[in-house]
Amino acid sequence: MHKKVAFIGSVGSGKTTIINQLSSIDTVNTDVESSVDIGKQFTTVGIDYGHINLGDDMSIGLYGVPGQKRFNFVWDFVNDGLWAVVILIKNGDQDSLSDMAYLMKYFKVDQNSTCVIGITHAEGKETDKFTQKVRDLSEQMEVNLPIYHVDARDKSSAMLIMNTLIAIKETQE
Repeated sequence: MHKKVAFIGSVGSGKTTIINQLSSIDTVNTDVESSVDIGKQFTTVGIDYGHINLGDDMSIGLYGVPGQKRFNFVWDFVNDGLWAVVILIKNGDQDSLSDMAYLMKYFKVDQNSTCVIGITHAEGKETDKFTQKVRDLSEQMEVNLPIYHVDARDKSSAMLIMNTLIAIKETQE
């Protein structure tokens, strides 16, 4: 059985990086040089893809979507038939927080969804104030989601997200 996990979030939140850490295969990377100033040189314009095997009968596809809303037509290809969603938010970034609300609506994240929020770019700079803003926004949207500080470059940190999704699914079944 193949399961589909979407990695969503603002530009530069770590979607491509975390998929690279989690995947057991070489990933499909759709980064290109950005034609507009987005705060970084390269940006995702298609669907990044990675894969995890969980045994003979189960695998997880890791789908990373562009963070720029102008590429939201790509999101629809990933949004259908999702098993779980990972929302990545850049620590301390108000735009990333605003994108969270938009993305939760677009991907129809509700209390019945299997979803985890990962706050990235926080290594040693975690702030209870920003984490509380993320928690408050989640509650405003009437969703109580696990929230972690994750380093998208670190496999064990990335695995915390995947293990949490699996644990949530097990409790829902």
